[in-house]
Amino acid sequence: MVAPAELTPMLRHYLELKAEHPDALLFYRMGDFYELFYDDAVRAAAMLELTLTARHRGSPNEAPMCGVPHHALEGYVARLLRRGEKVAVCDQMEDPAQAKGLVRREVTRVLTPGTLTETALLDGKESAYLAAIAWGSGGGAGAFLEVSTGELFFRRWGHPDEARGDLDLLRPRELLLPPVPLPEGLAGEVAREGLRLTPVEAADWPGPAEAASLLRDQFGVASLRGFGFRDGEPALVAVAAALGYARRMRRSSLAHIRSVTARESDDALLLDGTTLANLEVLRSSRDGGRNATLLSVVDESVTAAGARTVRDWLRRPLRDLGAIETRLAGVEALLAGATVRSTVRDRLRGLADLERLAGRAALGALTPREAAAVRDTLAVVPALFAELDRLAAPALDSLVRSDPLPALAAALERGLVERPASSPEEGPVVAAGIDPELDRVRSLAADSKRHILALEANERQRTGIPSLKIRYNQVFGYFIEVTKANQHLVPDDYLRRQTLVNAERYVTPQIKELEEQILGAEERRVALEREHFEALRARVGAEAEPLAALGRALARLDVLAGWAEVAARGGYVRPHLHDGPPGVRIVEGRHPVVERTVSGGFVPNDTELDPERNQIVLLTGPNMGGKSTYLRQVALIVLLAQAGSFVPAREAEIGLADRIFTRVGASDDLARGESTFMVEMTETANILRHATPRSLVILDEVGRGTATFDGLSLAWAIVEHLHESCRPLTLFATHYHELTELAELLPRVVNRTMAVKEWEERILFLRRVVPGAADKSYGLHVARLAGVPPSVVARAGEVLANLEAGEYDPTGRPRLAKGSVPATAQPEQLPLFTPPEQLVATLLREVDLERLTPLAALNLLGTLKARLG
Repeated sequence: MVAPAELTPMLRHYLELKAEHPDALLFYRMGDFYELFYDDAVRAAAMLELTLTARHRGSPNEAPMCGVPHHALEGYVARLLRRGEKVAVCDQMEDPAQAKGLVRREVTRVLTPGTLTETALLDGKESAYLAAIAWGSGGGAGAFLEVSTGELFFRRWGHPDEARGDLDLLRPRELLLPPVPLPEGLAGEVAREGLRLTPVEAADWPGPAEAASLLRDQFGVASLRGFGFRDGEPALVAVAAALGYARRMRRSSLAHIRSVTARESDDALLLDGTTLANLEVLRSSRDGGRNATLLSVVDESVTAAGARTVRDWLRRPLRDLGAIETRLAGVEALLAGATVRSTVRDRLRGLADLERLAGRAALGALTPREAAAVRDTLAVVPALFAELDRLAAPALDSLVRSDPLPALAAALERGLVERPASSPEEGPVVAAGIDPELDRVRSLAADSKRHILALEANERQRTGIPSLKIRYNQVFGYFIEVTKANQHLVPDDYLRRQTLVNAERYVTPQIKELEEQILGAEERRVALEREHFEALRARVGAEAEPLAALGRALARLDVLAGWAEVAARGGYVRPHLHDGPPGVRIVEGRHPVVERTVSGGFVPNDTELDPERNQIVLLTGPNMGGKSTYLRQVALIVLLAQAGSFVPAREAEIGLADRIFTRVGASDDLARGESTFMVEMTETANILRHATPRSLVILDEVGRGTATFDGLSLAWAIVEHLHESCRPLTLFATHYHELTELAELLPRVVNRTMAVKEWEERILFLRRVVPGAADKSYGLHVARLAGVPPSVVARAGEVLANLEAGEYDPTGRPRLAKGSVPATAQPEQLPLFTPPEQLVATLLREVDLERLTPLAALNLLGTLKARLG
């Protein structure tokens, strides 16, 4: 790049701004385009598929460049933000036609994935969090800020795993990293999560004292203790770091952010990212999309804010029984009032996102069309609340009592045209009758010809010259033309400007004044409209807090009405929840997603889990028999119930749970260098460390990722630990039939199996959970159904028969194994198929009788018996 002194003033200014924003792509307004130069142009052209050109091509000052039309800026910026880029927008701050020298330009916005408020750049149905992490000697904390709505909360963490869990759960769009190293492993973990990581310089990262000062200023308080902060803790720093960064990027004080909430672990039913993924609550495990998820079934919202609220309620179900019952009662009232529900949903459909628009108003960024959307939404609210009053439902009273802001609604109705332009520069915004001067200049700008004709008629009458004409050219502007024959009638106030062969041209003070008014009318109109609209926008901004509260109330109503619609269509029932002993009793429960897709009708099943008799259910049965579906449906029913939704069942009684844990499926995590079995054991370890008697644990095929004996041993020990130590309610699906013997050894373990019917060497999956244990897994039948070649299935049958009959040769190989190594060959390691009697003898020799406990002796006896068949 050449020295700045050798560049044009424009390029020097560009480089000065670029130096202030080195990590952002700088869009520089030039006329009707936004241009990028140098390295920014090269990068943006590749990402946006733009044509790369150059200024001063072939000279030492050659500057690569590309550009986009100004009206298409947001579409291109959105693409860059989705790729995790930061964008700085430099606008012209004066009219180029009136500028003297270089047009004054300033960076007006710095757009990052986590600080957006622009409606066109946000997904209305998802939150867009900015997160910041701070860590101290005793633990860490994370702050989560949604700039567009003003939502701000923090989470305290005692261990890096908790931080990773929250980041996985909330999926922030941008994560701020402190200038000091994070705990070992956490930095690598967040880098692998695919987040947009933004390291913050030490100069911009607040210390505890600076953080406290910033937050007191932001919230307008003398003490932060009322928000749950402790002196000097990491949470204080994390919240201040997020706010400070957002302030710098938005170039605003973010006045709409007036509070912060501490989210503690006991505030809600905890679901980590693994559980949400395993249960496919928000995203499908196939493609990461919305289809075939719980969200796709229960999200019947008709507004963007309602869709965000559904996600939040599913991500964070409640543990407060009163709050859950209030939601359930609201759903019940709307379910019973079908006509009211239909009307309410029709009125909600298409309403503006008041929560986000309130934030934009507070930031001074609300556009005229967005203001009109606020107006139109406020106009609907009174009738909407009147409709709800017909239900006379106490559970909906808090929504109906929300302030509909009639004064603001009236001001917007009075102040805006019906369909405002996108900006005063683009057309009318302010309604007629607000300002006589505005009405006059708008009339001049829109109908100058009418005003000229009116003046012409007046001059004809005043002078008595019927042929008098008012004309216009670029040299003289507007002038009066009088023929030679009427020169004697010309008044004294006419000033001659030009003589023609047959006429004279004159001007008057009145015509020059009108000319100035006409030529300046558009500029004056824009200025007046901007002045009035900015006052109106400030009025909306002053009401940002109650406006956002009303938006949240409408979003909750949208969710409750949508859940009533889901219940009506799906035959869902109101669950009975209590805060007594933990337990789950479900009669004819169904999987909410699978029942919509399965052909031939879904087979419902009962569930009974309680801490005294049925704490652990060991579920056996064939592959494809429905075990995994059953496990997931129980977890989803509990989740829905505590979120405040009706559930797919005939009856459901649930003692409040504190967490839902799942360990299902099998997948490698190559990015972390972890095998399938390592992932399985890591997730299982998390469950064993954190489960409580009020937790629901779902385990599917634990131990299958390693050698059979290793896996069986681990599964056995895991069940014992769950039974004797943390004692959560547990559903454990397995193909280790030996585990079913635990029901004879442990009093709170019961066996259940998926019923099948055998017929002519085929099996029929009944999908019914029944008492008892399966004696085989029908793996060969499933292989046949999957299309495995018959020869392979037949051969597998031979080997299986040998294994079950214990027919081994002296080397430990099945006698009928075709193509086996000759018997004279000596095995290089212990044989895989060791005779059971030999195994039993080996185990007995290794037993330390002095240290053998009674429970361990019983377990050993069960193992030996299983080995002998």
